[in-house]
Amino acid sequence: MSKVIKFIITILKNLIFIKQGNCYLQISIFLLLSGLIQSCSDTANNQIRLPSTELYHQAMVSMEDEYYNEALKNFEILVDEHSGTRLATLAHLKMGDIYFIQSKWEESETSYRQFLLLNPRSHLTPYALNRLIALNYERNHYGIFFKSRDYDRNMEPNRTLIREYQRFYLLFPKSPYLEEVKEYHSRAMSDLAEHELNVANYYFDKQAYHSAIGRYLYLLKNYPGFPRTANVAERLIAAYRLNRQPELADEMQRVLDSLRERNLLAQHNSKEE
Repeated sequence: MSKVIKFIITILKNLIFIKQGNCYLQISIFLLLSGLIQSCSDTANNQIRLPSTELYHQAMVSMEDEYYNEALKNFEILVDEHSGTRLATLAHLKMGDIYFIQSKWEESETSYRQFLLLNPRSHLTPYALNRLIALNYERNHYGIFFKSRDYDRNMEPNRTLIREYQRFYLLFPKSPYLEEVKEYHSRAMSDLAEHELNVANYYFDKQAYHSAIGRYLYLLKNYPGFPRTANVAERLIAAYRLNRQPELADEMQRVLDSLRERNLLAQHNSKEE
């Protein structure tokens, strides 16, 4: 191809020296050469296009060898050039896996959701949902190390995880991924409860007792299995007293004492100690 182009360029340069009387000849040769260039270009493009099976194989080999950028490149070509095929749809799932490994959570989520959109009834749907749940937990878990204050952490990924868990449990109650999904759900609930406690304590320390009371009550109502329930109740009682609500403080104290007498908080207390 390069030799042909060089030859064409040489001819075009020589045309400059042809007399004006041969103008018709110049135009004819120019049009002929232009058609030849276009023909060569189209032929080259057709030769570059690889079948979907070859692209997928190359991408998988690169992925297994941990050449992730090369794998992504081939998967993207596969999606662009063979859109709508089975392997192009599967490429979205594989790209989600690579982005997950690279901790690129947004790109990973987009790829998994695209796979689910294109193939919602696939036998790989439970796997894709499992990965969505995992990445939402990991996305927020990694965020812990970039936040200096726990009270203003973005907990939306954990809330998304819980919604995905509910969807997963309803659709695939017997999936082999269910136990792993339950573990992520448990961690997410624990993180959300800890976050609520941190926010409540922040308000308490700022002497914003009304706001602290609202957070403590929300935590007790929505996270009944939280292992630090007794501690939350004690902080709520203190907030009531400091907010000049002694009747509510006394009522909450009676509830807490009753639970302790019936050993309903024994397990929680032992963990706190």
